[in-house]
Amino acid sequence: MTLTKKLLWLLAGLVGLLWLSTAFFTIDETQRAIVTRFGRPLPGVATAGLHLKLFWPIDSVVAMDSRLLVFDNVPTEMLTQDKKNVLVESFLCWKIADPLRFAQTVKTRNEAEARLLDVSSSELGAAVGNEPMESFISTTEGQIKVREIAKRVAAAVNEIVGRSFGIEVVDLQISGLNLPPQNRSSVIARMRAERNRIATKYRSEGEEEALKIEAQAEAEKSKILSEAASKAESIRGAGEAQAIETFAAAYGKDPEFYKFLRTLQSYETIIDQKTTIFIDGNSKLLKALNGE
Repeated sequence: MTLTKKLLWLLAGLVGLLWLSTAFFTIDETQRAIVTRFGRPLPGVATAGLHLKLFWPIDSVVAMDSRLLVFDNVPTEMLTQDKKNVLVESFLCWKIADPLRFAQTVKTRNEAEARLLDVSSSELGAAVGNEPMESFISTTEGQIKVREIAKRVAAAVNEIVGRSFGIEVVDLQISGLNLPPQNRSSVIARMRAERNRIATKYRSEGEEEALKIEAQAEAEKSKILSEAASKAESIRGAGEAQAIETFAAAYGKDPEFYKFLRTLQSYETIIDQKTTIFIDGNSKLLKALNGE
């Protein structure tokens, strides 16, 4: 056997070995794979490890990422129920749930994310169009529904892409809301006008309530004063009646002494240190002062 033939046999053996090696393939822990035979997917999914297939070009391996993937949607301008434009930013987490269907439809990650963008933008736009602006931007507690809207959109997108492309949408969130630059000034002006209207309404209601409280307080004040005056008059009348009764009893015991005592009390009222008086010589006062 000549040297040339030996080299040819050696080369053929190497080629044969390389061809035989195509019957083996390995799958990484972060991947899953399906085997295609003449381009048609075979049943079953290959997980991490070493596997055997028919020689190339009969069988081929299509490896897919088995991890949870994140896709950021581009900011999209959408219209709310009350005809207000808003820029919505969102992202979704997804993974390949059915590798066989995935390989039969979208095949690659880029193509899958392009379909996800179409479906999620459509569903998100429909959801935004069914809600007023206050469901996204509001100062009223409990009025914002961003999480609820995102949850509904995630469920709708998952149903579509799962059935059509073998993709599972694990989560979808609205990550940002903004106003289009061309509409920002007018929207902010409308929001300020709305806030001013609400503030004026609250001030008006507060003033009205204050007037009601003041009127009620004034009525209660008048009622209390009236009851107090009535009670005071009743007490005063009872006191005066008792005083008259006491005076009458005292007068009945010694009328002369009572008249004298009343005279002295009247003098205490009308006479001071600067008063000059003239007393009749027969006055009982003068006699009392002289010790008679």
